[in-house]
Amino acid sequence: MRVRKLLDWRKLLIYSHRWLGIVLGIVFMAWCVSGVVLMYYGVPHLTAGERLMRLPPLDLSAIRVTPAEAATQFKDPPRRLRISMHGDRPVYRFNTGRVFGRWTLIYADTGEAVDPLDREGALTWLQGYLPEQQTLRYDAYLQRPDTYTRLPAMQTHFPLHRVALDDAAATEYYVSERSGEAVMKSDRRTRLLGLFGYITHTFFFFRQQSWWSALLQWVSWIGLAMCVTGAVVGVWRYGLSARFRHKGVRSHSPYVGWMKWHHYAGLLFGVLTISWVFSGLVSLDVIPGIRETRYSPQQVAEGARSVQGEGAVIDLSSLSLENLRTATATVSRSFPAKEFELLQFGGETYLIAYRAPTADEVNAWESRSGMDFITPTPEGEHVLVSPRQPDRTFARFDDEAMMCVARAAMPGSAIRDAVWLHEYDDYYYKTVSSFDLGLPRMAKPLPVLRVRYDDAAETWLYLTYSPGQILKVERLDRANRWGYYGLHGLDFAFLYRNRPVWDIVAVALLIGVGVSTVTSLVPACRRLARHARAVARPAAKVEAGLQARLRHQTRGAEGSAID
Repeated sequence: MRVRKLLDWRKLLIYSHRWLGIVLGIVFMAWCVSGVVLMYYGVPHLTAGERLMRLPPLDLSAIRVTPAEAATQFKDPPRRLRISMHGDRPVYRFNTGRVFGRWTLIYADTGEAVDPLDREGALTWLQGYLPEQQTLRYDAYLQRPDTYTRLPAMQTHFPLHRVALDDAAATEYYVSERSGEAVMKSDRRTRLLGLFGYITHTFFFFRQQSWWSALLQWVSWIGLAMCVTGAVVGVWRYGLSARFRHKGVRSHSPYVGWMKWHHYAGLLFGVLTISWVFSGLVSLDVIPGIRETRYSPQQVAEGARSVQGEGAVIDLSSLSLENLRTATATVSRSFPAKEFELLQFGGETYLIAYRAPTADEVNAWESRSGMDFITPTPEGEHVLVSPRQPDRTFARFDDEAMMCVARAAMPGSAIRDAVWLHEYDDYYYKTVSSFDLGLPRMAKPLPVLRVRYDDAAETWLYLTYSPGQILKVERLDRANRWGYYGLHGLDFAFLYRNRPVWDIVAVALLIGVGVSTVTSLVPACRRLARHARAVARPAAKVEAGLQARLRHQTRGAEGSAID
């Protein structure tokens, strides 16, 4: 009988959806709940604003070693450079290697590498970072990630010292032994939000396991199969006329009770659920033809930076001691300089400095990812300085320079059009901040120069005149934008730019998908209970038979003893 049912494609379809739903029901419910949390918060992190606010004022009077001289001790060429203070001494913060690289501190007054922070060093550094804090308690030395430090870009900062403030919010700071600064801040509220949001949504408990990516992919593929089979069964079993009768009442559905609600909820939200699971797969780079493309070497050389923070090898030749001192004094005429970051744009080297926010302003700084503190270009008031002309600052690159960069970034490709955008379009815009939390995401200020090219990939470049960035969008990137952000985050312009319309729609749809899941969980539990009882009955019969046989043998043995 069971074999005949399995050979019937309709029964096979129903059974497949039923058992896939039983297996993945809890997962889908967790995705819905964590999805609501993810709309508003990602993971605990240290913001770029707080980091900048708490940096000591930049004092380069004692520097004796140029960045080029300090960089000679590295095997891999530097790709990022920050110049700031470590305690009361100036340091060069080099990032070497590809992808997220490795941060190393070199004292700018002696050229010596900064010693790794031990336990006492971390406490001393944090006491200077938080002078208002009276008590600090050393909590743990982390050589491996804990629940909240699993982001890939965080791994190059290990080992970490976790220090608790023992305040009302249960605040904890994570200080890197290697990079010599705080790399994460958490408290009770942000840990709970991170746990029930991003960490649950992406199974981040297992991020350091080799099978984590495969687990996400398999669960997503199986979930997609469950949704597709459910949609087919739902449409097939729905009657356009009320042809089903339950206790004398006509119905369009053959189901009753919880399953009837599941049937109707699936019909209403099934396509949406399929699109969400599909777009989740897009984010895993497993859908052929829909994935993010890489920057070309020429684009990187002109100033583009990949989504993983990888840039070109930086040119340090123009950073003389006198130029750095002069640049510091020049910037200080606008605001107190706390840090320089080197950036390259149009083949030239520049220094960028940001005005540190006050304690009242720091919360207004927008966070764009869980790695906000190492974002190459935070948002906020800033000035640019050319090391070749360190006695003047400027706020933006001029239009002619922008067009020169646009032509150099795409050699051999004709420019179809170039337009200054004063409003966001569908591919250059601010999306849900809790997406791509492990990547140091670029700032997206306005206005921006959009240049479209007549090349085979139909490339568009977005160039910001300040602080000088290049964002590339090819045909595949545009497909990825709709396949991932559009379907998964619903950040369509008519919704996302008219909040709270987006919030209301997104939460309502998540509730709808949650209802379709919950209404299947109760019947699933009941079915599992029936199967458990069915399995238990034969086992009980066997047990009863064994007990009876044992009693019979016991009586027989007693009779033999009497004889």
